[in-house]
Amino acid sequence: MGIDLGTSSVKVLVVDDRGRILAQASGKYPILTPYEGFAEQDPGAWWGATKEAVRRVLSSERVDCGEIEAIGLSGQMHGTVVLGKGLNPLRNAIIWADSRSGRQCDEIRRKLGDERIREILCNPIMPGFMAPSLLWIKENEPSIFEEAYRVVLPKDYIRLCLTGDIATDFSDASATLLFDVKRRCWSSEVLSELGIDEELLPQVYESVEVVGEVSPEAARETGLPKDIKVVAGGGDSPVSAVGCGVIKSGLISVNIGSAGQVFTVIDDIRADPKLRIHTFCHAVPSKWYLQGAILSAGLTLDWFIKSLGFEELLSEKGINAYSKLVEEAAGIPAGSAGLIFLPYLLGERSPHMDPSARGAFFGLRINHGRGHLVRAVMEGVAFALRDCYEVFKELGITANELLIRGGGGRVPLWRQIIADVFGCRILAAEVEEAAYGAALLASVGAGIYKNLDDAVKKTISLKVFEEPGPDQETYDRLYREIYSKLYPAVKELFKALTGLDGKPDN
Repeated sequence: MGIDLGTSSVKVLVVDDRGRILAQASGKYPILTPYEGFAEQDPGAWWGATKEAVRRVLSSERVDCGEIEAIGLSGQMHGTVVLGKGLNPLRNAIIWADSRSGRQCDEIRRKLGDERIREILCNPIMPGFMAPSLLWIKENEPSIFEEAYRVVLPKDYIRLCLTGDIATDFSDASATLLFDVKRRCWSSEVLSELGIDEELLPQVYESVEVVGEVSPEAARETGLPKDIKVVAGGGDSPVSAVGCGVIKSGLISVNIGSAGQVFTVIDDIRADPKLRIHTFCHAVPSKWYLQGAILSAGLTLDWFIKSLGFEELLSEKGINAYSKLVEEAAGIPAGSAGLIFLPYLLGERSPHMDPSARGAFFGLRINHGRGHLVRAVMEGVAFALRDCYEVFKELGITANELLIRGGGGRVPLWRQIIADVFGCRILAAEVEEAAYGAALLASVGAGIYKNLDDAVKKTISLKVFEEPGPDQETYDRLYREIYSKLYPAVKELFKALTGLDGKPDN
């Protein structure tokens, strides 16, 4: 069984020893935004949705729950779940999309300095990661910080509910800004500088290691047999990569989920000297990966269709809003008649690392209709992902093929736009869910496969979907001459907007 705790929903699936999905189910939960810049979720809602999805999977006629040998976990990265002595959450989880901790990020930079950040953390300091979120809690909710007994990442809370055990894995730990990424351990130096006790943090395991078993209580709540092995699992980005077969250097993948990533495996650790992209431990033992991460990818299209009322308007007429608007966008020529979209709805990470960045349409004219706007949104996400790929190229990493994943990767128009913007052939795996990668981790932990290489060879095949087309030249010119220059031209104006949107100063 694979369980993936995503940002908007949990997905659960069961696969057989040939990698065939026998059953799957999902459950949703909201993002809570009490103030501008805040992004939280109720861990209890995570567990409730997980239990329901597990029960639905187990009700399938194709699943014999007595034959489930192990469970693997995947989940949204960077989040902070603070537990009291009874191992119950003391507050809502602060998740990756949160941007409240800008001042705490400045504090970390000041205390550690650029050299130690590059040497130990190998990553830029950004809001939404565990370290600045913990410092925000310490400063603004001191009673909760003092009461804290353990701090875990989102998917590790689900494992706690399943097994009663507290643990994490290298991939998730390396994305907390409290971890020595090169030495693959919690950094006592960083923890000391920030005033965080290492005892708050869980023990770290490889993603395929068995770290617990389903408890009698969880068995009663989910319908699972007790004593099923549960492996450490990993962050959703590396585990999704495992589920697509991206476990060796030489292949680059692009993900268009709620957020977006450009991802490649590295055998020896390296970090961008300018810290524009991330270096984390992979879910594959003893490997790392480079990742450019944008905060708003599929989320931008979702925002456009829902927030501007198109979903409600079209659904009243019995029309699927997404299909209809993507169809309209497909009828618009590349470049959206000179309309460019900056997809920075939540600020931006790679390569700008700027929580003050904002979304914007540039070039609007009277002749632009909603099809132009939708296509510009899709193109803007592709351009933002190319921003990340340009950093890869500076580090000597290029590709002629991209493996695409995420919900946006299942949209033919978006795949073709990515192919043309990157100038690369597009491949895709038959299944590319993070929950599938979690199931493969579990299969190795259970001994069904001897390692992840064996598991991937026996379960995953890739298919060519799109080749770069005649629009490649148009997109290359738009990217180089306009898109790549927009953010530098307006970044100071973005900062000037701070304080005008109801966002708290702290």
